[in-house]
Amino acid sequence: MKGYKKLMNAVAVVEKAVLVVTMILILVLTVGNVFSRKVIHRSWSFTEELVVAVFVLITLLGAALSAREGGLVGLNLVTERLPKCTKKPVVCLITFFSVLFMAILFYYGMDKVFAQLANQKRTFVLNWPEWIFWSFVPIGAGCLSLHFIEFCLDTCMKKDDAGEKKEVR
Repeated sequence: MKGYKKLMNAVAVVEKAVLVVTMILILVLTVGNVFSRKVIHRSWSFTEELVVAVFVLITLLGAALSAREGGLVGLNLVTERLPKCTKKPVVCLITFFSVLFMAILFYYGMDKVFAQLANQKRTFVLNWPEWIFWSFVPIGAGCLSLHFIEFCLDTCMKKDDAGEKKEVR
């Protein structure tokens, strides 16, 4: 279990680093585009393509980090109101359906990536391969699945100081 926790901590560090870099990128592109339009009177047309694509990645990775702590509404809205004896089975059930949904999202995201690769479709302004941007969907779905499972394991396996199993939250 310690190896798994180390791996998940490493994944979270990578996710946080990607979030920091992409947020800075969006900030620079958006502010730069506004400055360019107002001062130079020229728009950076590529920023919309890039910002929208990166925003998908930010949304999914942010949700994954939130799921790691049980911060998503679906994870704790119901479970906080249940008796202690039913919390663990409900968390497992919610995790099952969440991971199932992420598996579907991953599948269709990968299907779109492969379709974009086969069609060699490129973005309109940047002329980059579209599969690059579509790959953010399965990446985010994979990270979400990992963190849903991590939260479930932490909830079900956490022990208190006396060695008894203890609920998280």
